[in-house]
Amino acid sequence: MSDVPVSSQTWLQNFRPYVNGVRVKWPDLLLNIAAGESVELLLEFEYSYLIGDPESPLRLCSVPAAEEVGLVCDPPFGQLVEMAQGLISLTWIITATQTASGPFELHFEMPLYPGMPNSPLIPGAVLDFTRELDVTFDALAVGFAPDYHGYPCHGAAHTVTVKPRPDSRLLDKDIHLVTDAALAGVIVSPAPPTVQRLTAEGITWQLDCRATTEDKGFALQLAVVESGVTSLPLAMSLGHNLVTAYRWTQAQSGHGDWYSHNIRATSVFLNKPAPGVPVTVSVSGGGTSSGITNYLGEYSRASMDNWGITLTLTNRYDGSVV
Repeated sequence: MSDVPVSSQTWLQNFRPYVNGVRVKWPDLLLNIAAGESVELLLEFEYSYLIGDPESPLRLCSVPAAEEVGLVCDPPFGQLVEMAQGLISLTWIITATQTASGPFELHFEMPLYPGMPNSPLIPGAVLDFTRELDVTFDALAVGFAPDYHGYPCHGAAHTVTVKPRPDSRLLDKDIHLVTDAALAGVIVSPAPPTVQRLTAEGITWQLDCRATTEDKGFALQLAVVESGVTSLPLAMSLGHNLVTAYRWTQAQSGHGDWYSHNIRATSVFLNKPAPGVPVTVSVSGGGTSSGITNYLGEYSRASMDNWGITLTLTNRYDGSVV
C-alpha cells in the first residue's frame, strides 16, 4: 500500500474522465442517456501512482440502485476492476433499458484502499422520449422508439409534430431534428439542424416527398441541445404506401377452365400505377399467401375457376386494406 495520503483531491489528481471519448472535467460530468441508448464512461490514469497497487481496484456504484432506474453496466455496477500494470484507462458502458426513466447519481469507490473517499458525484438522468412527448406523423400516433414506424408516400407532403406532455422535462428546451432524409430525396423544413424551442404548442416539420421516385428508408431523431441527448430513431419507409385498388378476372384463352385474378394498385397522391405494394392472396376454404405488385402496379394469380381467389392490398401508410 502506498504511504501517500489520500483525500477528495486524489480522484481529481489521478483520474481524467471521458464521456463517449470526450474529455470532461470532474465538476462538469453529467450523464444524460436516452432510454434504450448507451454511454461510455472512461477513466484515464496514465500517470497515477495507484497503477498496480493491490489495494487500488475500484468500482462504479449507482444511487439509487441501478435496477430502480433501469441502468445496466458493463462491467457491472459494484464489481471491482483492477488498475493493473500496463493499463492507462478503464471503461464502463452504461445502458439505459427501454423501460428506464428518472434521475440517478454515480460515483467511484476504492474500498480496499484505507481512507480513500468516494469520487465526486456524477449526476445523470434517463430520458424516455416516449413518455415525454406526443408525436404524430400526419394524424397517426408514432414515437421515437423501435415499436413505431412511419410510411411516407411518393407525391405527398407529410408533417411530423412533436408536443411535450404537461409534465415533460423537455418543455421549453431547445431541440433540433437529426435525419438522413435527404438521401431519400425528401426535403425537410425547417431544415435540420435548425434549433427550435419546444413550447407547449409543439413543433412541426414538413417532409416533402412530392418529387421522390425511389423507395428508400430513412430515420428521424430528436437532439436536446442542453444535454446532448439524442432520441432513438423513428424509422421511415418511403414508397407507394397509400393506394386504391382495381380488380378484374378474365379467362385464359387456350387454357381450358383457367382464369387469372388481377389487381392493380394506383397511388392516391400521384394517380399512377404503384409498384412494390404488398398483396395478400386469400383462397376460399382457407390459406393465404403474399405477393407484391410489379412495375405496372399489377399482380395476378391463376386458378381453375373464376371464384375462390381474393386479392387485397395493404396500405402501409395507415394499415388500411383495399
